[in-house]
Amino acid sequence: MKRSIFILAAAMAAACQMETLESPQTTEGEPFSIRTSFQSTRTTLDTDGWKVSWDEDDALSVIAVYTDGTVRSYRFDKGDGDTFSCPKVYSPEEIEALNVFYPYDENQYAMDGDYGRAGMSFGTGVQQAAVNDASHINGPLYGYTEPDGGTGQVTMHHASTLFDIQVVNSSDKDILITEVKISTQDGDKNMTGWFKVNPETGDVEPASAYKEATLPVNEVTVSAGQTGHFYITTAPFELARGKTFTVTVTANGIKYEFDKNVESDETGKFAAGTVNHVRAEFSEVQEVDPNLTVSIEPSYLAPVAESGEFTINVTSTGDWTAVPETGIDDWLEIDVASGSGNGTVTVTLKELVGGDSDVRTGKVTFRAGVNSAVLTVQHGYAQQIGNLVWAKANVGESGRFASSPDDPGMLYQYASNVAWTNNYPDDDYSNGITSGPEGYPTGAKNSPQTWPEDQDPCPEGWRVPTADEVTALMGTDTDNKFGWLEPSASGFGAPGVTCGLAKETAKAATKDNMAGCIFLPCSGNRAWKNGLYQNPTHVTIQSSTIANVAGNNDGNAYRYVVKIMGSDTNFALPSSPENKWGYGELNMAYSVRCVADNQTEEQ
Repeated sequence: MKRSIFILAAAMAAACQMETLESPQTTEGEPFSIRTSFQSTRTTLDTDGWKVSWDEDDALSVIAVYTDGTVRSYRFDKGDGDTFSCPKVYSPEEIEALNVFYPYDENQYAMDGDYGRAGMSFGTGVQQAAVNDASHINGPLYGYTEPDGGTGQVTMHHASTLFDIQVVNSSDKDILITEVKISTQDGDKNMTGWFKVNPETGDVEPASAYKEATLPVNEVTVSAGQTGHFYITTAPFELARGKTFTVTVTANGIKYEFDKNVESDETGKFAAGTVNHVRAEFSEVQEVDPNLTVSIEPSYLAPVAESGEFTINVTSTGDWTAVPETGIDDWLEIDVASGSGNGTVTVTLKELVGGDSDVRTGKVTFRAGVNSAVLTVQHGYAQQIGNLVWAKANVGESGRFASSPDDPGMLYQYASNVAWTNNYPDDDYSNGITSGPEGYPTGAKNSPQTWPEDQDPCPEGWRVPTADEVTALMGTDTDNKFGWLEPSASGFGAPGVTCGLAKETAKAATKDNMAGCIFLPCSGNRAWKNGLYQNPTHVTIQSSTIANVAGNNDGNAYRYVVKIMGSDTNFALPSSPENKWGYGELNMAYSVRCVADNQTEEQ
């Protein structure tokens, strides 16, 4: 997995530079060729006559990264078989990496075409908003290789297969589409899971396998006599002869299945860079009551418990179904999948097995006719807020989370993974203590500029957040995203704040249902001059960023830190570094709340 993440990062890094590239290089150099990693890109399902292959006029955008750091762009045209060539490539022996984008576009980075913006693998997490709309498909198809003399072979495992699902309405009634799904009989087929790369052979292997891919549709109408196109991207996969490929279309609240059999003598290859046209024709459509309604309570589960059962109350005016999304059945189960009128569904969350980095997010869709309600579940040691995943508990011992969100954990100085004891709720000043823990570094400190990775106290797969990330969590002076709660109101064992969403939402969260927030308990801090524990009524949270100010009169540099002092009206929040606000000397020890590091296997 580390290898595949490196490949992804390398390709995207090159992509970010493409806006500054000029037209493809054509004036100097020597011929150079690359091969795709798929010997044949043909996709065959003879029942519909689908045959997809590289066309003779296909071309690839190739971004070459040289040993001196320069970047050049080229157009590679299709030759024989799976070979693509360019007549003039500058100093190919000095190329360090090739980032390959399909289809070719003269703007290099703008890959818009007949199917909207060409889709990266696993890009099925958003809705299609209108008929024939592929704008939800994001990013170019790309591959990556490190040339080793001769003809380089491009591993296209980050490129996706695009399915054009053609919903043909031959009936005399309009149909309302709310979901399109493709699936196979083979449980080991990896449509949407992660891949890993064998570093010795370079082979691509599935890290997890999901045998279906689902596209939520935002109530799109296909009129009588018309055809609507719906677009799904998946990871490349193969089907053997005789296997069944199923298209499921939810129309007017009812699921219709269309089975396609692989009848070719050859394996059907749903290969990288191919477009597969799938026809699903409706000659008759069953009518449903458009006035059926369904609602659920609660609609959001974010329990702290490692496992357990949770009751969802369903209110409906008729028949309803409950369907968990693909890929979550290993940790989430429901006891009933359908009902009529009002009822209950028990959601069982299985015990965490992934240690401190077990992050689980899933949805269950309740539907009655054309109407639906969605249950969102966040489970594990983390909570996704916006684009970031936050830990639900502070750091305790270095490399481990505290046992629960109630536990304030231990205290850490800037740029250090040494854990200092947290005396909460006692204030050492009142006990006659005059010095901090043995070995506690004291005095002024002005470096380093960034928190070193090898001194990060967060568990593996997590890191100390930046000031901007903390600001996104906590809000600003005029728009703060937290609410102070006493134990009697929140159910937690300590006072503190629930944060991450608008104040009124945050203040309504409880330990039993955090509603998408996280809880920060009172934790206090240790002083920079003598290491004494102080301020037990303060909620604190570290950041990894030094402020762009000189510091105080003692010669300390400031860093960005949150301090909430006994209420949600008495606080100091970090603003962005550009605003040059800072508080907290570097040798002051505060609590650490981690964010997930997106470069890890878990994320």
